[in-house]
Amino acid sequence: CSMTVTVVDNINPTITCPANITVNVDAGSCVATVASLGTPTTADNCTVASVTNNHPSTTYTLGTTTVIWTVTDGSGNTATCSQTVTVVDNIVPTITCPSNITVNVGAGTCVAAVTVPAAVTADNCSVASVVNNFNNTANASGTYPLGTTTVLWTVTDASGNTATCSMTVTVVDNINPTIT
Repeated sequence: CSMTVTVVDNINPTITCPANITVNVDAGSCVATVASLGTPTTADNCTVASVTNNHPSTTYTLGTTTVIWTVTDGSGNTATCSQTVTVVDNIVPTITCPSNITVNVGAGTCVAAVTVPAAVTADNCSVASVVNNFNNTANASGTYPLGTTTVLWTVTDASGNTATCSMTVTVVDNINPTIT
């Protein structure tokens, strides 16, 4: 007579993920290139057939990406672990202030209405806000008093990085007094 003895591997393999990764964005970009995620530590009572992950690209976007690693043994049993890749924007935005402005007071008054061009800004990811200390908006136009006013511009990107520049608006009284 004959009989069959079937041995089944029902033991899952083990996997320990590489350490989490935090990297800065690439220069002039809003993504980061990660050349290597590391290698997970795997084991099995029989054989490890494959180790894969769900993010085979080397390019990661701003923020946190979860990479799921999967180990499969020779019998098809699997185990998973997760690793995070966090991309941080550490590049400050750029800002160029308008040129300094000198204007005369308006007739019959000691102030001047001044139109101020916008500051020119840029960022590798995105500009969140541009404000100035004159009127706390992205437009510094308005009524300026006699003398010199320093306008401080601040640009903030979506990651909270900031840059500043300053300009002056000078209002001059060029109207002669009158005498009778």
